Amino acid sequence: MDKYREILKGLKKNDCRLQMQFYDMFAETTYQSAFAILRNGSDAEEIMQDTMLKALTGISLINEDETAMRKTLKRIAVNAAIDVLRKRKSHFCFEDIENINDCIDETDADENMLTVENIKQSVDSLALGYRTILVLRLFENMNFDEISEHLKIEQSSVRSQYSRALMKLRNYLKNNINKD
Repeated sequence: MDKYREILKGLKKNDCRLQMQFYDMFAETTYQSAFAILRNGSDAEEIMQDTMLKALTGISLINEDETAMRKTLKRIAVNAAIDVLRKRKSHFCFEDIENINDCIDETDADENMLTVENIKQSVDSLALGYRTILVLRLFENMNFDEISEHLKIEQSSVRSQYSRALMKLRNYLKNNINKD
């Protein structure tokens, strides 16, 4: 029997040791999902803990497949992070992000010069609306319909802001990669 199945059996029996193993197995990816949206460690940790508590107390959320369980927990964390953003930025309107009319050429920067830190810096430099949509699409693998539904904005706005976010990201990398 594999480790995950053993943990599942322990969850049904409220075995504290196996509950902790479940927590250890999924906590990091759940935290990363929340942090990618919020960019705040303490908020992401709180969401991760709430998500894990929901899973451990709501045994109906538990999935027999480890990959599906990971996706479920990530989705719960992303939704909670979006709710936190909504509460904090109730005045923020995704539609108000400035239009970008300039086109940019494809970057001819050496792709080997890109580092994880360059990309993190670039994503962090984006406006909140752009960053949120970009993270949901690229890192959380949400489609445009799902993003539109979660953020309560039109799908056409999500698509255009995603496109603009990619342009800004590409432009930022192009302009800043050689300065490092």
